[in-house]
Amino acid sequence: MPNLKLNYIAMSPSTLIPQPPIVPPASFADGRESDPAAQRLRQLNQIGLALSAERDIQRLLELILTKSRELTRADAGSLYLIQKENDPTTPEEQTLYFRLAQNDSNPNLNTSMTFAVGPSSLAGYAALTGQLLSFDDVYELPSDAPYQFNRSLDKKTGYRTKSMVVVPLKSHSNAVIGVLQLINRKRQQDVLLEDEETVDSEVLPFDQELTELAASLASQAAVALENNILLKEIENLFDKFVMASSSAIEDRDPSTSGHSARVTILTVGLAEAASEATEGPFKDVHFTPDQIKELRYASLLHDFGKIGVRENILTKSHKLEPWRFQVVEDRLLLLRRSLETQYANRKVTALMEYPREQALDIVEDLDIQLKAQLESLDSDLALLIRANDPSATFLPDEEYGRQQEVLQKLSRLTYVDKNGHEQQLLTEEEIRALSVRKGSLTPDEYAQIQEHAALSFQFLIQIPWTAEFANIPNIAHCHHEKLNGKGYPRGITAPDIPLQSRMMTVSDMYDALTAADRPYKKAMPVNKALQILEWEARDGGLDRDVLDLFVNQKIYRLTEGWHSSCLPNS
Repeated sequence: MPNLKLNYIAMSPSTLIPQPPIVPPASFADGRESDPAAQRLRQLNQIGLALSAERDIQRLLELILTKSRELTRADAGSLYLIQKENDPTTPEEQTLYFRLAQNDSNPNLNTSMTFAVGPSSLAGYAALTGQLLSFDDVYELPSDAPYQFNRSLDKKTGYRTKSMVVVPLKSHSNAVIGVLQLINRKRQQDVLLEDEETVDSEVLPFDQELTELAASLASQAAVALENNILLKEIENLFDKFVMASSSAIEDRDPSTSGHSARVTILTVGLAEAASEATEGPFKDVHFTPDQIKELRYASLLHDFGKIGVRENILTKSHKLEPWRFQVVEDRLLLLRRSLETQYANRKVTALMEYPREQALDIVEDLDIQLKAQLESLDSDLALLIRANDPSATFLPDEEYGRQQEVLQKLSRLTYVDKNGHEQQLLTEEEIRALSVRKGSLTPDEYAQIQEHAALSFQFLIQIPWTAEFANIPNIAHCHHEKLNGKGYPRGITAPDIPLQSRMMTVSDMYDALTAADRPYKKAMPVNKALQILEWEARDGGLDRDVLDLFVNQKIYRLTEGWHSSCLPNS
């Protein structure tokens, strides 16, 4: 039987992670840590602090593996994490996924692989049982061992794996979340294991003290790793919540689907471009990754307040909704039939009361009069149809004046309803709606739409944002404010409007102008939309520096794929 050292250090189910005893250091009377154990203890404490401070998961994994190897003088090592399943029924259904490998002697060694959680591998067995395993030589496992070592990678690469310690990483609930493998403890850290002779002479077993150090470090690493994974899960959960909230408002108004996503792309693009500027007005501006994420969330949620706007206003495609305009058309038809009846009666009366020749002349005159009135009604109806179409509201003053004259004329007409009561052809409310010169909303309805910015703020301010996202409510609140105080909902001026909101205002206005999916207007060519933004900046509404960045860096092109049906530049 070969001289085989096989150690098991069982993970206690009553503790978070195995905490093996560490021998206290020798006396410190001389003020120096002359004992190597004391040095390792101090280094272990320093590593623990570093692990708790790291928030990037890839850097955390690298830190865990690097420091574990340094403490134990391991030539190589690897880290595996268990894939989280939605509803795993048994541990065997889980899989260890390779996340990181390091090898001083063969830096290019690729050990990317996965293992089933089970006895088919050393890492899989450690994950299954929660036991720490230590081997003097993995090539000399007993035949009845409940696990296996796969030599195929060594054969493929020429690297000789000898001593090894396999440490399961456990969560606070004692569930294994990963496995740390440390390979080939060396006499001297800088020696490279380039051949089997060097391996035989330089590789040492992982003794009890180093194994305990590895377990202690794994305990700290598992806590840091679990916290990091939990943080990422919370961030992912919140990210999905923000996306779902943004989709919820767009589902209420399919005509604006994609608007919030496009505004987000443009606004974040502006912020990134400002951060990259080395000269000009943005040379001292730098947005951190958290600030970029904050701006992304604010952009996705900037219109959430529209969920509090009545749907018939939010989705209003014409000045009078189709059913209401149909009522107006029905009245005109009823008036038309009434006129035809009136003239028919007058013709019958003429034929009965006057001589034939005179009666025929009267009938002919009545036909001419009726035709003129019917043609006038048809003309008026055609004008009402045009007036009800928001895309045709950019009318010259003369044509708009003619439209108003017709509306006033029709407002003086009456018809007799089915109950024999005389009614106005057009109500005052209908006249107000059809008199709107721009868009589909009356002033009262537009005021309700404007409330969405304040409603967004009221919704967002209720969320207990963490410190890095605390400005989200205010950024979204100000996205319709103008630097000259002519915006809404508060009419504040430049000093009170954050730079992030100014960026969102430019992006929001550009997308609203160029969007091809609005039922109340046609998509505007890009160059014309940019010209309108230029006029707004000239009038003091938009931030001139932000608009210049938007145009000069061609930020508007970031959403070109979303505008496939947009009109070409003219």
